[in-house]
Amino acid sequence: MVDDEAPTRTRLLRAAVEVMAESGWSAVTSRLVAERARANNALVHYHFGTIDGLRRAAVMHAVEKELEGPVGAVLRAEDALDGVQTAIRRLAERGSGTPGQRVLAEALMHGLRDAELHEEGIRQIRTFRDALTSRLTENQAAGRLRADADPAALAVVIGALLNGLLLHILMDPGIDAVRSTAGLIALLRPVDPPDW
Repeated sequence: MVDDEAPTRTRLLRAAVEVMAESGWSAVTSRLVAERARANNALVHYHFGTIDGLRRAAVMHAVEKELEGPVGAVLRAEDALDGVQTAIRRLAERGSGTPGQRVLAEALMHGLRDAELHEEGIRQIRTFRDALTSRLTENQAAGRLRADADPAALAVVIGALLNGLLLHILMDPGIDAVRSTAGLIALLRPVDPPDW
C-alpha cells in the first residue's frame, strides 16, 4: 500500500518493491510502478534515469529495510555473538515471504547478470564484513570470543550463515534457525578452564 504523503521518490521505490515481490524483476515497468505509486510516469525516469536504475534502487531499498534490524543487532551488541543470535531470531520471527525477502531472492539472480547491482552487492557485503570483523576483534580482546578464532574469516562465515539462513527461512518456513545455530555459536565462545 502506497503512502500518498511520502515523497514521490520513496513512493516509487515502495511501489517497485511491491511489484518486484509480486511478479519478479521484469514486471517492474515505469508505467506500472508510476500507476501504483500514484505518480506521473515521467517521474520514474526523472528520479532513476532508466527502468533498470529503478529496479536496482528498489533492490537496495528492500535490502536496507529487510536487513537493517538484523545487521544492526549484530553490530550494536556488546557481545557480537549474542548479536548474531539476536539477528537470527529477528530473521526467523519475520517469517518467510516478506516482500523484502522475495526481492532479495530476485536480486540474487539478477546480481549475477547486472554489473552495477553486482558491484553494489559486493560493496554492501564487504562493508558488513569489515564492521563485523572489527566487532569480533574487540570481542576477542575482551575475552568473549575464542583466542584462536580468526575474526576476518569468521566474519565471512557469519555473513554467509545469515544469508544462507535467510534463504532457508524463505524456502522452508518450518526451519528452526535459532536452535540450529545455537551450537555453532557456543563453539565460538572461550572455553572456561575446569574447576579442580
